Amino acid sequence: MFYMGLCLFFGPHGLMLIQPVRLRIQTFIPTALYLGLFSLMSLFGLGLISAGYDPKFAIEAPVLPWVGILSPWLMFAAFFFLIAANVPGWTRYRVQHPMTLGISLWALTHLAVNPDLHAWLMFGCFFVLVVASALTASGRQKNNPKPAPRWIFDGLTLGLASGLTFFVYTFHGALFGVELS
Repeated sequence: MFYMGLCLFFGPHGLMLIQPVRLRIQTFIPTALYLGLFSLMSLFGLGLISAGYDPKFAIEAPVLPWVGILSPWLMFAAFFFLIAANVPGWTRYRVQHPMTLGISLWALTHLAVNPDLHAWLMFGCFFVLVVASALTASGRQKNNPKPAPRWIFDGLTLGLASGLTFFVYTFHGALFGVELS
């Protein structure tokens, strides 16, 4: 189940990074249907990953205890960049790939504290995917005009990232089945 979920989630995401493949698919399938199918496969893949995740497969991966200590701050930064990528604030205006930065921080933090095979496969795939996405982003440029950045959105991003960090740290076990120590 876990491995099928990895394939269903990361396969289409990785395939869509290849510009000729993406354009070919988009010429045959209407945009709404394409987005709908892509979203359904992604959700189904994430569900299978979540249902099949098993931390019992330990591997000889280094655990960095200092990352565990810094993880609230690292996760706050990850959430901040994830949110900033979607609002017209100064962070989005100044940071070239805030979504990539946020997901990379999230994935690398989890890799540094989880010495099990499924964690390394899942978080490693996320890291490789966002780095590949950033490297191929220039070929997928959309010429949408960027709205003028406003400080209010950076303040909103700080507040939302703080709240989300608190929520995830408080309810991590209930949300993801893994208690934080």
